[in-house]
Amino acid sequence: MAKLTMKEIAKKAKVSQPTVSRVLNGHKGVSEEIVNAVMKVVEEVGYVPNKAAQTLKRSSTNIIGISTREIDNPYFVDIIDSLELEARKNGYNILLHNSKYNPVTEWENIQNFVSRQVDGIIIVPSSDFNLERISKLDIPTVVITNNKKMLDSVGINHLQAGKLAGESFIHSGHKTFGYIGSIRDDEKFYGLESVLQENGFMFDPNNFLLVESSNDSFMIRRYIEKFLDESEKLEFTCLFAENDIMALEFMRAAQQRQIRVPEDVSIIGFDDTYLSKIMEISSMHQPIKEMVKTTFEILLNRIHQEVPSSLVNIMMEPTLIERKSSKFRRR
Repeated sequence: MAKLTMKEIAKKAKVSQPTVSRVLNGHKGVSEEIVNAVMKVVEEVGYVPNKAAQTLKRSSTNIIGISTREIDNPYFVDIIDSLELEARKNGYNILLHNSKYNPVTEWENIQNFVSRQVDGIIIVPSSDFNLERISKLDIPTVVITNNKKMLDSVGINHLQAGKLAGESFIHSGHKTFGYIGSIRDDEKFYGLESVLQENGFMFDPNNFLLVESSNDSFMIRRYIEKFLDESEKLEFTCLFAENDIMALEFMRAAQQRQIRVPEDVSIIGFDDTYLSKIMEISSMHQPIKEMVKTTFEILLNRIHQEVPSSLVNIMMEPTLIERKSSKFRRR
């Protein structure tokens, strides 16, 4: 399909050309409705701005572009640290960008990688929004931490993590279960729910503590405090958390209310970051070093054209590391 200009994008999205420019360049102050309208057209036509279309490299730069969706979560700090170490081992430097879960910012990151003529890209996608356009670029790209159909990817089996948490809780004698997370459509939760159903238990929707942030400790704590303030008592004796930050904040809030961990509520987090190690929180361990090494192997093979054209999608398995927060068997 021929590349559309911003003027043509503006006409299709029924907005002004300057508005399209602001959206594509990640400027703040544009309403979510307008951003969605513009990005929908962009997605439909596969628009690639001029500076992102310059994909023919003059020579190797020995730079790998890395786009992550957050840098506050200790898990992503570990990922980035391992990526930089692996890059140096292989003679590369990294160019790091943070999308902050914003698809417009993410696309701007990708444009910058292309203009800097990076040899390859590793991405923790903010969503699926940009993946098709990225797949059309002439730069080898591998998704890390997630499995995606449009690009090479190395991810973790989140569904299995939920099942492992559920099996651990059931084995410890729990009969009522809780979950805290930032989205309902999460494979970790589906894994937990499925293993409960397989064992004759039902998950009460009222025990799903939905928070609007995945890594902002202050915001997470506010939602937890509100939930606990509105509950006369906990209707669950165990809790699986989307990540270690949520697990830690729930544990702290509970203990301030004289809710004992693990006697009154057992907690399992996700990511097995230093937070879980320091605070003795049980957590789902991810093989970060192995995941990073495998990601780099795939990327380098793509750069040197040493792999088949078919996509490579690898899913790694989590393991439950039990610590004090869940080591309690109910009678």
